Amino acid sequence: MRHVYALVLILLGWVIFRAETLTYAGQFISAMFGAAAVCDGLAELDQLVSSYGGRFYYVGLPLQNAFYYDRYPDYLENRYWHISAMTEAFAGAMEDRGLAFLDMEPILRAAQTEEQPLYAASDHHFNYYGAYLTYRTVMERITADLDRDLPVLTADTLTFQALENPFLGSRNRKLYGLWPGSEPLTVGVQREPVAFDRTDNGLPVPAQLFRLPATPTETVDYNVYMGGDVAETVLSTHRPELPDLLIFGDSFTNPLETLFYTGFDETRSLDLRYADLSLLEYVAEHRPDVVLCVRDDTSYLSTEGNGNIH
Repeated sequence: MRHVYALVLILLGWVIFRAETLTYAGQFISAMFGAAAVCDGLAELDQLVSSYGGRFYYVGLPLQNAFYYDRYPDYLENRYWHISAMTEAFAGAMEDRGLAFLDMEPILRAAQTEEQPLYAASDHHFNYYGAYLTYRTVMERITADLDRDLPVLTADTLTFQALENPFLGSRNRKLYGLWPGSEPLTVGVQREPVAFDRTDNGLPVPAQLFRLPATPTETVDYNVYMGGDVAETVLSTHRPELPDLLIFGDSFTNPLETLFYTGFDETRSLDLRYADLSLLEYVAEHRPDVVLCVRDDTSYLSTEGNGNIH
């Protein structure tokens, strides 16, 4: 028992020494236990995917408030210490279990410019430019790991188109549209579109990637991408020589789905907040070659919704 006490004291000393504040130290210690529980479940998923030769990746994204933490005025608490502690604990737990954690925050932050922001100003998601950078980064890792030359959308094959419609972001919606600024919602137009069939929740629906209004004066929101959150969407391109993809997560997956499907035969998307199923059973049934979990940094320690793989 003395050895356990000694180990705890050493751990506490290490955390407090590394932490800028005692608040961070306390949050980090709490996050370590939560991260261990979550990552044990992800290790179970990874073991299942690996058993038939597939690959599992966890793609981590900063939420808008975390991405712009340095823009908070002095009189507001940005709570970046809270998110940083969770991210550090989660990344460590993933590494300890040998799981592939692709943390997009440093990559997105390094690429962000005032001329070309990667996150919306009035919405809690990244914009289409941020989604595209995430897609390219993940595809580079997948193609390297699979040692396959998969189709990838480039600047020569994809055009970014800003919609004329007024965009009502989630943050501005909570302000009843009183935000005085404006920003367009952007979509991607393929120069040679990859044809596909689409089903939502098992039913055939029009093969559309973007839900666009009839006129340029109607207001649009983030639901333009894939028509918003759907329990299960399947995009089939009928190219059996390519691998299959399963992507699950919250609304961040929606713009990503419009990009990733072009490199795979069949792309399945799940939002476990609405799907009444077991992710492990679903993966065992469909055996996708690549499984992507996409979550924001505030959800790393959550075992609800898309954090509940059972």
